[in-house]
Amino acid sequence: MMKRSAKSWERATDIEMTERFGLTGGKWKTITGLSIKEGITQKQLADMMFVEAPTLVPIIDKLEKEGYIVRKTDPNDRRNNLVFLTDKAKKTTDSIIDCISEMRDVGLEKISKKDLEITKKTLMQINANADAFIIKKGEKTEPDVWTDPQNKSQKTLVKV
Repeated sequence: MMKRSAKSWERATDIEMTERFGLTGGKWKTITGLSIKEGITQKQLADMMFVEAPTLVPIIDKLEKEGYIVRKTDPNDRRNNLVFLTDKAKKTTDSIIDCISEMRDVGLEKISKKDLEITKKTLMQINANADAFIIKKGEKTEPDVWTDPQNKSQKTLVKV
């Protein structure tokens, strides 16, 4: 049910983002991810977005062609590219975040505050359990950008 609910909510948001901004799901999610933390590698961005790195490459290619992002060689490791938002993307970011917030409200309609708090507490525990398992297996090496909101994008996206 968690995955089904998330996918349904994601699809509704994709429809709205395409209608308002002409941005498909992969594009608006990439811009949003970079609004949280830019100047990261494509692999780090993919990890943050919970997708495989090869899945992200064509999306990054399209966003770069459309003028939303630029890739720059990592001065510390020339094998990597760092990804940055352009001014065009930065001008759109607040509107994208506002749309995400509006779509969150659509998804949370008719849910009481009490039920929402119980759900939030339960989901946080499921996340903590899964993270503990991942760490135990030695698979989690990067800090979780979702647990310590630093900017408007993060604060809006982690708020339930």
